[in-house]
Amino acid sequence: MSVSYLISSYNKAEYLAAVLESVAAELAVTGGEVFIIDDGSKDASWSLIRKFAESDRRISCRRQENRGIFNVTNQLIEFATKPWLRIIDCDDPLIGGSTSLMVKLAEENGADYIFGKTLMYGPQPLTDEQAKSHQRHPSSVTILSDPLRYAIRDYNHIPTAALMRRLSIPSALRLNENLISCQDLALALPVFQQARVARIDVAVCHQLVRNCKRLSANEALTYFQTIQILKEFGASRFDENYRYLSARKTVSRALKWMRHEKLITSAPQLYARLLFLYTTLLVSNPTRWEYYLDSAAEPYAGFIPADRRVY
Repeated sequence: MSVSYLISSYNKAEYLAAVLESVAAELAVTGGEVFIIDDGSKDASWSLIRKFAESDRRISCRRQENRGIFNVTNQLIEFATKPWLRIIDCDDPLIGGSTSLMVKLAEENGADYIFGKTLMYGPQPLTDEQAKSHQRHPSSVTILSDPLRYAIRDYNHIPTAALMRRLSIPSALRLNENLISCQDLALALPVFQQARVARIDVAVCHQLVRNCKRLSANEALTYFQTIQILKEFGASRFDENYRYLSARKTVSRALKWMRHEKLITSAPQLYARLLFLYTTLLVSNPTRWEYYLDSAAEPYAGFIPADRRVY
């Protein structure tokens, strides 16, 4: 049941200790290795990581100047040598017993990738009582009939909530390091294209919410990067059906976001164009798929951080 625990770290020292403790507990059960990359943290994260690495020879760590989560994810995947990978955010502690349960269920169901739910906490660090959560057995295991369709329409789980076979990741895969958010989706798309994917109905980790330092706290950035990832991946891999799904999903989301942010009056022409494009999708497939995605990306342009490298 050997697992590679792969941790990305950036300026989350107040949450990191609970994550490291939870990983140590999982490692004791499953065996394997731990690899941590600190991506230029300016807080106490690195000192916590070094102390943690000194406690067990199976733990390796590295510190670098800030290069972004895509660079870190590429390095973590390259490091992994064990049959199973669990990629972990530095603010999402694992639930005790979750890794061994997911390995067991994945192997029983012939799955290459398995994911569960999360328990929300925050913005305060995880309490001792919350950290004592133990894994419950799921009432069901669902095998996704079309994983790529799910990734396009419904993907919304954090990396820490998933476990994947190392061999399910294409050997030549290299995530685009010019992107800064949604690395989980960028990795899932090529995996889901070929993998057998399972979903369970119980929580497998804690998830930090209500914290502005999370990349996902910027919805505009998340939606914009999602479109860029779908466009990049789908250009040579999506058939007509997947192109239709991605166009309808992104245009619909852009319209909803503009209404929520009250941008209809400040950008009425853009809203009207997106509404027209969505209407055309109700009756036919897009003839200019890239145009639909590019149009859906326009509302977010003014909300993207200037520094496209730093978290």
